This record gives sequence, C-alpha cells and structure tokens, in this order.
Amino acid sequence: MVSIKSSILKYFALILSAILVSMGFPGYVFPLLGIGAFIPFALIPLILAIKTLPRKYPEHSNLKKHFAQISPRKRAFSAFFAIWFFGFILQLIAFFWISQPIIYFSTLKPYFAYPLYAAISLCTSLYFPFLFSPLILQTWLESKYSNKKLPIIAIAMTMTLFEIIAPRFFNWTFGSLMHSETQINQISSVFGFNIISFFIFYTSLSLSDALLKFSKNKSLLISISCINLILWGIIFTFGYFRINAINESLLNAKTTRIAFVQPNFTFNSIASIPLPSLTSQQQNLARLIEMSRETVQKSIAKDGKKPDLIIWPESGTHSFFTLDNAEIAATKQFSASVQVPILVQATKWDKEDLKKVGYEKARVWSSSFLIRPDGSKSKDFDKWVPMPFGESVPFENYFPKIGIYYRNIFENASKVEIGTSYDALAYTEKDFVAPLICFDSIDPNLPRLETLKGKASLFVNQANFVWMVKSNAGLEFSILNKFRSIENARSLVMVSNTGPTMAFDPLGRVILQPTPLLTQETGYVDVPISNEITIYTLLSNWPLIILGILSLIWLFIAANKSTYDNY
Repeated sequence: MVSIKSSILKYFALILSAILVSMGFPGYVFPLLGIGAFIPFALIPLILAIKTLPRKYPEHSNLKKHFAQISPRKRAFSAFFAIWFFGFILQLIAFFWISQPIIYFSTLKPYFAYPLYAAISLCTSLYFPFLFSPLILQTWLESKYSNKKLPIIAIAMTMTLFEIIAPRFFNWTFGSLMHSETQINQISSVFGFNIISFFIFYTSLSLSDALLKFSKNKSLLISISCINLILWGIIFTFGYFRINAINESLLNAKTTRIAFVQPNFTFNSIASIPLPSLTSQQQNLARLIEMSRETVQKSIAKDGKKPDLIIWPESGTHSFFTLDNAEIAATKQFSASVQVPILVQATKWDKEDLKKVGYEKARVWSSSFLIRPDGSKSKDFDKWVPMPFGESVPFENYFPKIGIYYRNIFENASKVEIGTSYDALAYTEKDFVAPLICFDSIDPNLPRLETLKGKASLFVNQANFVWMVKSNAGLEFSILNKFRSIENARSLVMVSNTGPTMAFDPLGRVILQPTPLLTQETGYVDVPISNEITIYTLLSNWPLIILGILSLIWLFIAANKSTYDNY
C-alpha cells in the first residue's frame, strides 16, 4: 500500500501535484513548459495525500497511550484544505503574470502588488475544493462508513460537469493543458475539450486507488494500467486517423490569405511605470495604415498575390474612432487604394447616451466591423465576454455599487456592454470571418454558433495583451484558440496588439509561429478553409452535461448503499 503518512510528505505531494499540473501551461521556464503528457498523472500525489489522511489521532492519559477516531467532518475539512492548498500553489505558479498588470497599471508598488496577488490566489483557489467536491464527499463517507465508496467513473464525470457549468477565470481546463498532444486533442471535435478532463480525472483516480491497494492486490495496478492504456490508445487512434483523413482534404482545400498588423501600442500614458518595450508608440492611425501597406507589399513580393483580408488588433484604433469621420474616411481611402478589406476593432458609443449623459456615462460596446474597398462598412459584431476587472466586474449586474467602487479605485477600468450577434462578416462573396474579440475565445458557445448559424469560414481573435505586459498570458490564452479551432474545424488567426500573433489550422496545428512580445510585426498567413460541421458544433456540451447529471445522481445513490464495487 502506498501511503503518505508524514505531514511534510503530504505537503510535498500537494506541491508536487501543483508543479506537475503547471507543466502543462505553455511557457519557456520551468515549470511552465507546455508538456501535456504529464497531466493524466499530475493529480495522483494530491489524491494519495487526500486518501491517506489520518483516521485516528493519539491521546495520552495516566494509564496508557491510546487513539481516538477523527470525526468525518474534520477529515473532510482536511481534504478541503489539502485541495485548497494545492490550488493556491498552482495559482501562484501558473498565473503569476496577474501580478504584472497590478504593478504596471495601478499605483501599487511591487511590495504591495505581490502580496495582493497572493491574496487573490488565496481566494480564487477556493474554486478547486468546489471542483473536487466529490473527493471531499468521498472522504467524509469513508470516514463515517468504512464500507462505502463512490464509483470512480461517476466522480470523474461529476467533476467534469462542474468544470463545464462553472468555468474558472480564463476558462482553462485540465483537458486544455494537454494542448501539446495533437492526436489526443482531436476528440474535442466530438465532445469539446472538457472530455479530455474526464479521462485525466479518471486516470488519476483509478491509478491512485490501485496504488493504495497494491500490497493487497498487486494485479489490480496492472489491470487498471491496462484499462487506462486502452482508453488513451483509443483516443490517440481516433486522433491519428482524423488527422490523416482531414489533412488530405486540407492539402487540396481552398486557402485564404490573412494579413496582420501587430502595432505594439503600449499606452505608456496610462501605465504607472514605463512598460518594457523599445519599439512602442501611442495609438496612431497613420502608423496602422503604414504597417498595413507594408504587409500588403510583403504579400505581393512573395508571389504577386494580395491578401484577402487585413486584420487590425484590438485597441489598434483610439476610443473615439467610430465618431471621427476623418479617420474613418482615411481608413476607407486606404482600403480602396490597396483593394483589400480591413477588419477593424473599435469602441462603439451609444450616440443618444452621448447627448444625454456625456462620454463618462454613455454605454459603450467593443465592436468589430469590416471596411471594404468599395467604401462600405459591414454590420457590427459586438464583444460577448468583457474582460473581468478590466471591462466588467463580477456580479455588478446584480450589485451595481461593486462596479462603481472598483472603478473609483482603478481608473483604467471600464464598463463594456455585452453583444448578442453571432453572425460572421462577409469579406469576399463566399468567405465569412467570425470575429472573437479578446476574451470571446473563452466562451466555446460563441464560435460554435458562429460556425453553425453564422456562416463562419474562419475565426479571427483580435486581442490586446498589453495589460499583461511581457508575460505568459498570451500563450496561455492561445490554448483556448487552439481548441476553438479543433472543436469547430475552422482555422483561427490570433492577432494581438503587442503579441503573440499566431494562427491555427482546423486541426489545431500551429501554421504561424507566435510573434515576439512587445514588438512591431507585420506579415500574412495562408489558412485553409474548412466547411466541416463537427459533432461538437451540432451538439455542444450537452452529451457531457447529461452524462454529468446522471453521474451526480449516481453518486447520491451510491452514497446511500452499504457496499459498492469501485469500478
């Protein structure tokens, strides 16, 4: 039996699990390495630490030393604390970049910012006891009734359900941390990326249980290992054949040339301290047009072909661009001169509100629209998911004063209204671009609707990561874009103001390597157009949600039985 009895060893196990999970996050420095192969085993130290929590504690008297039973409630609380501590260490490591916007875009000094980040991590890591609550329930049951065990499959599926219905900030999942495993990821085209989380949970839970029983049943570890090898083998085989099948069609597929501009507008005027960039400048339409002309010339110099579409990133235009007739006219004139449409992101103001309440209180939207060579402008696509704490404050729709107090403290914070349209925008007679403005990539339902009902030929994620300075944030965010491509079988071009700018094909493979951060870049990429409608696009997360609800019911039934076969 593998047991972690020492308190020091238990903390080491919790930290080890946090480090192993962190290794799935993309980056360049240990432990952020972007290696997904470790993730199915990353939770084993955490689970072993929970399952070997002490059941008795020593009591001393004048007669002799004896042991008293630890109450189920106290043991369940110990499991809660262990999971919370694991989550805290994981948050500190994987999302350390959150400390950078606190330092650069507030008036707080680093010696205040880092403790504040630690305090934020303490609070946000409470998500993990919620996610792993079936494990806490199991700890309580095993303490109260020694013969009661919950089915591992139901635990894993219930945790997957919780991951779907209550996504964490940035919406990364345990499954998304296997982004480096291209063949494994293809299962997302059927069930979405949350299905990978289920198999990760099941692998860690089943192997942990087999390790605990190793001294009594050595063959169990072998059989459970074989079951997991078969499961992952099936997933890998599915991905292998899907890639081969789709790859052949992609080689003969129509391509569209997308040109990008990464202007590196770094907004030093609103930063508390200078940003670490040597090529930065303030928002400038003239520079945007100059760089756009440069990327068109690069394309023509390559093979005589012009781009089909030019992408400007989020925050490329200034706040009042849509109200500035001269700048709109200049943009239309440039588009006409090169005969290439431009996808623009800009702030859209409610003009009636402007007249009534002025700029500070008028409603605003973050919108994308096409300016075409014939001088026409497409309809607007309005951002669906405002950035938390930058463009919205959690729960402020229910408690408006929260938003007011927050924006009084952080003057750079704004309030952006939520969009409802999922229609893609026609940039040629047959091709439609579906905008995803910054955090819109977090919502898997939006690109699904853009594909199923909005005629999307490809996705474009217009982003601005200047707020995350020179950090891992953009690369972590790119994971979501990768899975949005796979889930809906659409190419996706991610164009960021300060980098990274990159692109994925419909299989989620990188076809444009990420550009350096905080640099000015121009270029283009030929992306394949796919018309496939995947099972996930048709059904969304409903198969997993239904299975999750059934698993939750299964857990409650199992909790009321006297015995249960754990597998």
